[in-house]
Amino acid sequence: MAASADARDAALAPILRKTPEPALDCALIPSQRYLAPEFMRLEWERMWRRVWLYAGPLSDLAQIGDYFTFEIGPESVLVVRSAPDQIRAMYNVCQHRGRRIRPAGCGLARAFTCPYHRWRYDLEGRLVSAPDAECDFPQGNPIASGMRLPQVRCETFQGLVFINFDDNAEPLGDYLTRDVMDHLGTYRWGAEFSINLDWTVAWPCNWKIGVDSFNELYHLQGIHPELMDMSDDTPGGCPIDFYGRHSRFIYRVGVPGPRWDDAMARRRGYRDSSQITAGVRAMLKAYGVEPRPEWEGHVKELRPVLLEAARQRAQRGGVDVSGLVDQQLLDDFHYFLFPNITLNISAHHFWLFRHRPHPEDPQRMLWDFQQFVRVCPGQAVPPRPAHQDYVIGDGHEAHFPHIALAQDEAQAGELQRGMRSAGFKGLYLAHQERRLRYFHSVLDEYLARA
Repeated sequence: MAASADARDAALAPILRKTPEPALDCALIPSQRYLAPEFMRLEWERMWRRVWLYAGPLSDLAQIGDYFTFEIGPESVLVVRSAPDQIRAMYNVCQHRGRRIRPAGCGLARAFTCPYHRWRYDLEGRLVSAPDAECDFPQGNPIASGMRLPQVRCETFQGLVFINFDDNAEPLGDYLTRDVMDHLGTYRWGAEFSINLDWTVAWPCNWKIGVDSFNELYHLQGIHPELMDMSDDTPGGCPIDFYGRHSRFIYRVGVPGPRWDDAMARRRGYRDSSQITAGVRAMLKAYGVEPRPEWEGHVKELRPVLLEAARQRAQRGGVDVSGLVDQQLLDDFHYFLFPNITLNISAHHFWLFRHRPHPEDPQRMLWDFQQFVRVCPGQAVPPRPAHQDYVIGDGHEAHFPHIALAQDEAQAGELQRGMRSAGFKGLYLAHQERRLRYFHSVLDEYLARA
């Protein structure tokens, strides 16, 4: 049994391969890039309009005529299934007077009709009717001229739809890199996962604060102390890798890290750091394992028990995890896809965070939270949840699937207020925060382009 498991993991080892470290400087990250309208405009012109952006789940486009809108900065894009094998994206703006055709959201349509003057476009964006089109336009009949909604590049990957405003941009596969595509492909998202939470929360901060907040583990001991007894947040326990514009860390759970010492354990009400804590006990039970008396005093030796329990849990549920190494069954494989997607991935679910800039104010952003769950064989696909809009402080925090998300969210406004202080000039980053520095270096590469 052990030999076959070793052979399997050896075959799948590329997902664990360490990547070279990029050359990075150690200068301050200037606070003005979180504050200045001029910097916001430069980002929009030179970065946002040139990158591949996650627009929404492909499952929202199941039948011909299904559509959703994707709002990013000042733009709104209609994404629609126009044919059985065709997903299209086009600007959500009528070519007559510039009125947005559809409000934010999703639906089913046979055509798109502007509510202002009743100009009507088919699912491919062609203008097919307009009042008085043939007799009252001295510049020519807009239908006969072939007028249509301007198209936006659109591709799909693993059940996710991406768009790009740049007609000359590289293909999505090249942008994501082969490594990232291979890694994410092992989870079979497109075939076996279904969205079951879909929220947008207005955050009082720049969108890059959202990105920064989830790209390092240095803050766990500060605002997530309840995680210290069951995870390793230290640089030695959290490998970091870089893939093109993107990055990853592997957050190891099921074992406390070096920071969980006797002093910290006593502050949390335990005798010492060798005790099985309530958090570890709950994790064991979640994987169907009853804690045994002989394990008491050996909390740092329980990770193999959890790994085996995780694989058995998958087998009991009929979930095919033959393409995953053991670490993928237990740990959080945490990918950042430049410029604004954070993925927290496990074998049975994943969280997708999308950090969107406010269309006008550099000190506000929209934080999208989507949860996708694995649907086991024989299980019914859960109904598509309604999209919910929230603002910080309205009580939605109590319904997060994990307290850490509410704790992270609570920092957003405080960080932005600090950025505005004359006493703060920029981010003074630790080496373990180098994913932040790398993100800003990639952003700078775009901003340097004319």
